[in-house]
Amino acid sequence: MAAFTPVTGIITNIEYLRGTGNPVNDCTILFTLEGENPAGAFQVQLPANAYVLNLHPFQAGDRATFFYDANAPMVLIYPPRYTAVAGAYVPHGTSAMLDQFHDDLSTSDRSLKLNLAWNTPITLPNGQPFQGDLSNRLLLVLYSMTTRSIPPQTTPEQVVVFCQY
Repeated sequence: MAAFTPVTGIITNIEYLRGTGNPVNDCTILFTLEGENPAGAFQVQLPANAYVLNLHPFQAGDRATFFYDANAPMVLIYPPRYTAVAGAYVPHGTSAMLDQFHDDLSTSDRSLKLNLAWNTPITLPNGQPFQGDLSNRLLLVLYSMTTRSIPPQTTPEQVVVFCQY
């Protein structure tokens, strides 16, 4: 089971890594973000094959959440630099979660449970509608309000289903 860790902050700088001689790096964007809750600055590398929710073109001033593979090797530098597998524009009051959801549509650590509405958009990464079973799948969920229950529950604003990872 994949474990993805989110990092959220305000984008303060965008750098396009060109001319490095490495074709992969030439298609990578480096974001500098100011973290929330005195977390300080950090950087996120967004390779060309990373998923971006709604194909949002990030710009300075955007609040964004990026997800990185917690089991992947990481360069030990300051400020920290993460390589994202997915990213989402998250305006204030909105959150994003990328996780494997159980049969009851709760996250792997039971920290969030989904209550789907009839009009919740559920799509595949390519934007096509998904009408299958969501349980035991990797989902990227965009949501705003949660209950104060344990676990918190939410009616998501958007769900993206990753059938393979």
